[in-house]
Amino acid sequence: MPASRDIEILNLVNAIVHQATARMQRSLREAEVGLAAMEARTLRFIARHPACTQNDIVRESGRDKAQVARIVKTLIERDNVRRLPDEAGQKRQRLAVTASGESTHETAEGLRAAVARDLLADLSAAERAQLHKLLARMAQAPPDPS
Repeated sequence: MPASRDIEILNLVNAIVHQATARMQRSLREAEVGLAAMEARTLRFIARHPACTQNDIVRESGRDKAQVARIVKTLIERDNVRRLPDEAGQKRQRLAVTASGESTHETAEGLRAAVARDLLADLSAAERAQLHKLLARMAQAPPDPS
C-alpha cells in the first residue's frame, strides 16, 4: 500500500532535517570549530537566551536532562559558557556565553548560514518565501489532540 501524501511530506521534512544536520556536523568538523552539532545548538540557544537555565535548554531541545548536563559541562570546560553568580533565592543556575564562546558561536553561525544557503540554493526567492510561510505556519500549529 503506498504511503499517504501526508506521510510522504513528513518523510521529506525528516530527510531535509537529517541532511541539514549531517552537513552542519561535517562543516563543524572540517572547520575544526571543536563543537559537535548538539553542542553548537546548545551554545546557540544560550547565546540567544542570556541567563537561561539547563531546564530551559531541556524544554526547548527535547533532550533529556543528563544529556544537556553533559553538553553544558563540556561547553563550560572549553570556556564557551559560564555559570552566572547565584542571586539570593535563586534555585537554578543561569548560563551565559563567554567571550571565547561568542567567537566560537559566531564561527558556528557562519557555517550554519552557509549550510542554509546550500540547502536552499535551487529555490527562487519566491519559492523560499513560500516555503518559509508554510513552515512557519506548520511550526505554530497546535498539537493534535488525538
